[in-house]
Amino acid sequence: MKFFPIAMVALTLSLLVGCGGSSDGIKRADVSGTVTFEGTPVERGFIQFVPVPGVEGAPVKLTIENGEYSSSSDPVDSRGIPVGENRVEITASRSTGKQIKNEMGEMEDEIEWYIPEKYNTNSELTMEIAPGDNPRDFTLTP
Repeated sequence: MKFFPIAMVALTLSLLVGCGGSSDGIKRADVSGTVTFEGTPVERGFIQFVPVPGVEGAPVKLTIENGEYSSSSDPVDSRGIPVGENRVEITASRSTGKQIKNEMGEMEDEIEWYIPEKYNTNSELTMEIAPGDNPRDFTLTP
């Protein structure tokens, strides 16, 4: 009979730990939207949210597929984005239509990274993430 109260306390604590917020204790929220470049949806790429100094959390990289991204349904990372200001970096690659030899001497499609640096390595894009849902579309130009 002494086991029952201990088991109930353990069960209650495990349920409370699983409620609300992320498992790492960082306040997170959902972000979703579209990404276009020169008016065309970005077929495949990544959008990364990097918390600015003073905002708790690590960068989160989401997949862009057919011009859309969503932190709640991302196939790789669905934790959510840290609440607060985040720097936004967008990258994407595409085939040039040319064939090149790889290191093994085999022919393969040549790939280019085509989103300008002003949207990734030198990005000035930012987004304030608030609790809840945060829709945001990004319309990129050369």
